[in-house]
Amino acid sequence: MAFIASYLGAAIFFILGGVPFQALTVLWINFLVQVPIAIALGFDKPVAGLMERKPRPLSQPVLSRSQWARLIIIGLLITVGTLYVENAYEATNLALAATMGFVVFSLFNITVGVNSRSETETVFQMATVSDRRQLMLYGLAFLFTFLPTELGFTQRTLGLTSLTLEQWLLCFGLAIALTLVYEVMKLILRRNGNEPAKVNQPAVGQVVTP
Repeated sequence: MAFIASYLGAAIFFILGGVPFQALTVLWINFLVQVPIAIALGFDKPVAGLMERKPRPLSQPVLSRSQWARLIIIGLLITVGTLYVENAYEATNLALAATMGFVVFSLFNITVGVNSRSETETVFQMATVSDRRQLMLYGLAFLFTFLPTELGFTQRTLGLTSLTLEQWLLCFGLAIALTLVYEVMKLILRRNGNEPAKVNQPAVGQVVTP
């Protein structure tokens, strides 16, 4: 969604000529940034108490309205953040604007992946950094975000350039801001009692009557 919205926003406001990402940049993000994140999510450890949860009703959709709303909000925030930095640096240097957009969008993807491990639990806990395989995969996604901005041949191929420390800090700041938005959403879900319901297990020797 964020990719499509970014292209629509860039076209409407004529940011970077209506093209926020070059074709090769899109492929780089899809295959080298998002794939490690997808593998991390796919091979993550099961949530504690998963088998104690009540099964979903057959009539329940895969995504509820509130989940759709949260996805749309996050997608729009990613779009706004990406287009904001591209527009802010476009007058300075086109390659710099494209690089800022690439880095911010990639860091947003990593942020979404880390925060998607649980719908309600905070990311600020030891479980987030206790899995070595998860850290390696998210680290790989970050490595493929960093290298294109520094290696000469990737700079030439993707039309990117090096960033200063201040520019990197701005990109990280926007990613942290997105994490805080996730935290607010998760806090609201916890306070509204949206934790997954658990099945009441009968005690040993207890007779279960229909």
